[in-house]
Amino acid sequence: MSILSQFLAGATFRTTTPSFEAGEEIEVYVTDYDEDADDLYALVGETRLSFVDGSRDLVGCRVLARVESFDDDAHRGTVAHLDTLDRGSF
Repeated sequence: MSILSQFLAGATFRTTTPSFEAGEEIEVYVTDYDEDADDLYALVGETRLSFVDGSRDLVGCRVLARVESFDDDAHRGTVAHLDTLDRGSF
């Protein structure tokens, strides 16, 4: 076994398209609100999580959310806002 493989043993790398399970509670940063689609969402890499509830004043906040549904193929899901952890500012 090489020194490099020993060093990297057990290491994992993050993906740009993470997967989530329904019922899982996660912390996310609320990215934006799309007025045309009335869609509040968070981007986690290239994965888009739309809120089933929550108001546009959550944009810029770190929140605790529960995954309601998730489509692994489309990298899209819905989440419910549980708690606001940190109010951000721009």
